[in-house]
Amino acid sequence: MTDDLGYGRRLSGDEYDKRVVELHRHASPMPSKEEDTEIRRRELNLSIDYRLGIDFPLHKREALWEIMQQVEKKRLWLGFKLGLRQLLFRDPIPKEIRRGTDAMAAVMVKEFSRILDAKELRSFFELEPGE
Repeated sequence: MTDDLGYGRRLSGDEYDKRVVELHRHASPMPSKEEDTEIRRRELNLSIDYRLGIDFPLHKREALWEIMQQVEKKRLWLGFKLGLRQLLFRDPIPKEIRRGTDAMAAVMVKEFSRILDAKELRSFFELEPGE
């Protein structure tokens, strides 16, 4: 991970793992849409605390959350297309779907780059310089 980004201490890997487990331990077995949204939002905040720092600004957290919601809608559509294709044709995962998942990751990095600088992007996505 990139060195200090100026956002305070970061959660350690163990702290992050424990908090994610704790978050899901107390979740409903069948969460409502609102509960699921809250869990995903808290997971994003834990990821930010782990990868960027616990003092990462609130307005940037909110902007990343908005991006995550937009990407989630695209991901759901991609999953629906894959499920329908599997149901109808029983094919292995088609190339266009695999390319779609790669494209989703690229979209997320691109969208996050509107909020995060290059050093922050590398740290959040655990990228090597040049990736």
